[in-house]
Amino acid sequence: MAEAKKITISKWISFFIFLLLIYTLQDGFFKLKHWLTDEKSLPLTALILTGERHHVTEDVVRSVLAKQHDKLNFFTLKIAEIQKQLEEKPWVYSASIRKHWPDTLKIHIVEQAIAASWNEKSLLNRFGEIIDVHPDTDDQYIALSGEDDQAEVVLTTYLQLKQLLQPSHYRIAGLSSDKRNATQLVLKNGISLKLGKEQKLERIQIFLKAFPRIAENYDINTIDYVDLRYDTGLAIGWKEAEKEQKK
Repeated sequence: MAEAKKITISKWISFFIFLLLIYTLQDGFFKLKHWLTDEKSLPLTALILTGERHHVTEDVVRSVLAKQHDKLNFFTLKIAEIQKQLEEKPWVYSASIRKHWPDTLKIHIVEQAIAASWNEKSLLNRFGEIIDVHPDTDDQYIALSGEDDQAEVVLTTYLQLKQLLQPSHYRIAGLSSDKRNATQLVLKNGISLKLGKEQKLERIQIFLKAFPRIAENYDINTIDYVDLRYDTGLAIGWKEAEKEQKK
């Protein structure tokens, strides 16, 4: 009987030790969790910002981080959320974020590569995506215009025509496309080329072949536009002063 009591007491002691161990482990776990997630324990105090930047300042990045002021801890910082907020900034094309033990946040910014201004109110990046930034009057971007859902097509057309004109001394100042995708471009010498919606590259080639002969016989400064929307040949539109002289 005494032996049975000893065994029972031993079991109870083992049980209480087991409970004490569970409590100790649990308490230690919660203390460790609190320490790891407490901003004061492992705060991120250093920011390394890399990437070629002209418009995304350090203040812009810090304004995004400020929204995480209660989570600027090495373990609790929400990188995906910060990345999303940064990439919502109009000048940011992409942002990559890394944490460096024990207190440093590294952010690499890739800015938008602007290809043109768009409808005189925004910009286009090199992928034909519309960037909600108003063009600066000092910017030397090519002026493109058209329907917003055709922005990528308009940019592609411009790049194709630019490449075709590249060997010559003609340079494009602006290009517009209407709802029917009919294209008209303006050269830097002020002459407009009406290309229509089909065979645009072929029509530019006709212009390149014919215009030198036109320049030999006429003052090109009096030409308003060249209409290339014909199966054979082209038509010339004269500026108002020239029209009056021809009457």
